[in-house]
Amino acid sequence: MIIKSITLENFRSYYGVNTIEVGDRLTLMIGANGEGKTTLFEALEWLFDTTDLMPKVDSKYISKKSISELESTESANVKVSMTYICNGSERIYEKSFKFTKTLSGEVSPSNFAVKLYIQNGVEKDVRDGNLALVQFDRDFPSSVRQYCLFKGEQELNIFNKPAALKYLVETFSQVRNFDPYLSFMERAKALSEKATDNAMSSDRKNTREATRLRGLIKSEEEKLRELKSDLKVKQTEAANFQSLLENLEQNKEASSLLHSTNDRLATLKEQLKQAQGEIKEEYNFRLLDEMWILMGFLPIAEEFRQIVAKLEKSKRGQQSKYDQEIGAKKLAKTIQQELVDGHVPLAINVPDENTMREMLNDEICKVCGRPAHKGTPEYAFMQARLDAFLASKKTVEDEEEVEPLFKNDYIGELNRMYNTLHNNMRFLTNLDGYITKAIFFNFEKHSQIDKISANIEREEESKKKILAQTEGLTEDQLVSAYYEISEWWSGRMQAERSSEFLSTQIGQHETTLAKYREEYSKISEESSAAMYARSSQAILKILNAFTAAKQTNKREFLNQLENAANEYLAELNKGDFRGTARIVEKPDDSAEIILVDVDGTRVYNPNTALKTTMYMSLLFAVAKLTTIKHENDYPLIFDAPTSSFTGSKEGDFFSVIGDIQKQTIIVTKSFLTEQENSLGESLLDKPKIEKINARKYRLKLKRPFVEEDLSTIQTVIEDI
Repeated sequence: MIIKSITLENFRSYYGVNTIEVGDRLTLMIGANGEGKTTLFEALEWLFDTTDLMPKVDSKYISKKSISELESTESANVKVSMTYICNGSERIYEKSFKFTKTLSGEVSPSNFAVKLYIQNGVEKDVRDGNLALVQFDRDFPSSVRQYCLFKGEQELNIFNKPAALKYLVETFSQVRNFDPYLSFMERAKALSEKATDNAMSSDRKNTREATRLRGLIKSEEEKLRELKSDLKVKQTEAANFQSLLENLEQNKEASSLLHSTNDRLATLKEQLKQAQGEIKEEYNFRLLDEMWILMGFLPIAEEFRQIVAKLEKSKRGQQSKYDQEIGAKKLAKTIQQELVDGHVPLAINVPDENTMREMLNDEICKVCGRPAHKGTPEYAFMQARLDAFLASKKTVEDEEEVEPLFKNDYIGELNRMYNTLHNNMRFLTNLDGYITKAIFFNFEKHSQIDKISANIEREEESKKKILAQTEGLTEDQLVSAYYEISEWWSGRMQAERSSEFLSTQIGQHETTLAKYREEYSKISEESSAAMYARSSQAILKILNAFTAAKQTNKREFLNQLENAANEYLAELNKGDFRGTARIVEKPDDSAEIILVDVDGTRVYNPNTALKTTMYMSLLFAVAKLTTIKHENDYPLIFDAPTSSFTGSKEGDFFSVIGDIQKQTIIVTKSFLTEQENSLGESLLDKPKIEKINARKYRLKLKRPFVEEDLSTIQTVIEDI
């Protein structure tokens, strides 16, 4: 099958009719991001989908420009078609549907159709609907298409798909041809054994022994099946542990770097949390309600102090008069008479008893701050003051309780309020400083948070780079590697020991089984079952031969695939990589493709470009074997497979692809420079592209256009 042309009509950005003539070898579709590359690939995916005869017609496929140019009730078509050569005849395969613009301006799709035109000389055979899909599947089988159409680098590794190896082997090798024979021989074996058993059971002489041996044979066969199943499980476990250990060995440095990076990240995140917790963002409440509102409070506080002092003085005067009237504190009157000009004295309990004793002990008046040594009038006054307090206390205790003048301590409460306020006066006097400090504090914290956040971003980016280099190991595996490595070693050794033990057991049981079969055969030779026994033995040998042949054929196919892949790998990596690719079968019947250096060591972390060439080499090899198998060639179609390539590597790659005898279509943004023309179009690297042997097209948006208005968007195709 060779594609001659591809046509898109009103398919998304491809307004009108757009035709691409495809070369016999490499065809390049070059375009910048957003200029129709992905749309072209999606159009082919839609065309090649044969799973549904009547798929839902999605209006997203319709060109917005074509809709805008339709009048109400007018119609147009969306169509994708491909002209190709198959079995010597030209064929056109197309999908289409009609869309109509309603009076309300909406779009109504209808008339979905699939058609296949086959040119037979001067006549053209037309097939519609399901017949068209069936014929196209014959021309371009779905089993082949999955190895021909790839979107991006991530899809290139075909072994990532479940049961990929099994499907690949069964589709493109002769392995499946053995299955009918194996199935037949299994049935023949069962029938011959049953016939032997029936014949043996009619022979009374050997019935008991035959029954015993037959039971032993069946028991051994069942044990062997169980043991082989267990062996497969343990081999898979051992392989998995070995893979982890090998990857770890290759990623020691990455593991260490990751540990360090995570430690730094933990520290930075803790610093960030602390800084965020310290910042005070409640400006409206904290600075306005709590601070700025207090800026004029100092005069109010001073006025409050004066009022409280006046009230307290008045209270003392009233209390003194009251005490004189009731005659409760005679000694206090004596003290009062000593005051000058009748000034109101302090209350008898001011200072309190403990304070007065402390002053006498220290020989200093702690009210006025002057010394009061023993023998001086000052000391005698303080002693008399203490004695008066003690006497008044005794007098009050001895006399009947006198109703107090002030039943509540409101003045005391006011005093305490003022004392509390006085303690905050320092804050109030420096309030403007506190406000400035709070604002500056928050500014510094925000600056600190920005710096910490930037450091966290850098560390996270470093972490991503580290993880990108460690294919096969997760972050958790890398982080815990140093702690779990012993468990991995132990797990692998245990799985290997179990495998060795199971292999030994299998060998022993196979020997036992062979012995029982031989004994069964001997007694059957002595009976009427001799003929059936010989037939059974012959069938068993044939079955074993077919089983071995199937495995040999599978390995030969994989060797062919591997050799073909290495031919392409050598071409795609001239002067770059001199190793080879290997297809490695796993115990769980899956496989992977790996790279091996010239010295035989595995390359665990090839760069993305090298991995891409490895996967593409395998795809070219599959395509080659497909051609041999189906006696027909098929194209390879890629969307942006070389995004990770450097400039020089990219040029070499396309040069090699251009010389390979294989029809290949690649949609890419390669060969575009960073320079733009006056219209804003990226310029082509003409010296670079002229070196490539290919059919070349440029995909670009027709200027001018409005990016937000899809009705102005139109992709045009220019021949380079």
